[in-house]
Amino acid sequence: MKTNSKSIEQLENDYWKDEIIFPSNLVINCHKYRKISIKNLTTEQLRLLISQKIGIEYLAEIAIEKLELNILAEGDLYEGDLLEAVLDLPTEFWNEKPVEFQTFQNLIKRNSELIKTELGEKKSDRINEKIKTSAQQCL
Repeated sequence: MKTNSKSIEQLENDYWKDEIIFPSNLVINCHKYRKISIKNLTTEQLRLLISQKIGIEYLAEIAIEKLELNILAEGDLYEGDLLEAVLDLPTEFWNEKPVEFQTFQNLIKRNSELIKTELGEKKSDRINEKIKTSAQQCL
C-alpha cells in the first residue's frame, strides 16, 4: 500500500480513542482528519493538521506539492493560510527534512512577487524573514 493511500493513524500506527475528553471543534476535526487517507485530505484539512503539528512528517511534502500548484492555496481561513501553516513548522522539523526545506525555500523565492502583490509587503517581509531565520538555524 502506497504511503499516501494511508491515513496518519495507519502511518503512525497510533489509533486515538474515539472517546474525546475535550470535544471542541478543533479536537473533533483533528481526530476525524487523522483517519482520512492523506492523498484525500483537502487544503483546509492539511492546514489544520499541520498547524496542530499532527502528522507533519507525512503532510509537509503534500502541502508543498499543493503550494507548488498555488502558493496562495487557501483553506477555510484566508488566502495563503496553507503557506502560513507550513511556514510555522519548527526548525527542528526542517533539520530532519533538508531537501523539503530547500524545495520550500525555492518555492517562496520563485513566488515572491506574487506573495508581495497578493498578501502585501508586510506579510511578504515576514515570510522572507522567517525563511531566512530557519535557513540560518538549519545550517
